[in-house]
Amino acid sequence: MILNWKEEITKIDPDMKFRAQGGWLKTIEELDKSVTNGYSLVGDFVKAGDFEEEYMEGIYLDCNKEGTAKKPQIDYRLFRFRDGKVRLLDLVIDAQKSWAQDFWDAVEDEL
Repeated sequence: MILNWKEEITKIDPDMKFRAQGGWLKTIEELDKSVTNGYSLVGDFVKAGDFEEEYMEGIYLDCNKEGTAKKPQIDYRLFRFRDGKVRLLDLVIDAQKSWAQDFWDAVEDEL
């Protein structure tokens, strides 16, 4: 289905400053608990922004960087895209080192 990622997730979280300092989006296809960082959330990076793009149904991890270049705030949001709707599953605001592990339960529930 064709979506504008920025429009979809700012509907869910209107206070976010979408990609103010950068960011990325990736699919989540499996969980690898042999590592504890972001590599534990296995998937492919996909194009996302303020433009229309084709997205497949599945689980997506969005990384959004806000704040300033000197003091960025990195936020992660886990989404499920199904039946034409994007639904927020979990989020980590101003992430610390163990941020990926915070998503493990939600990812296991959705896979």
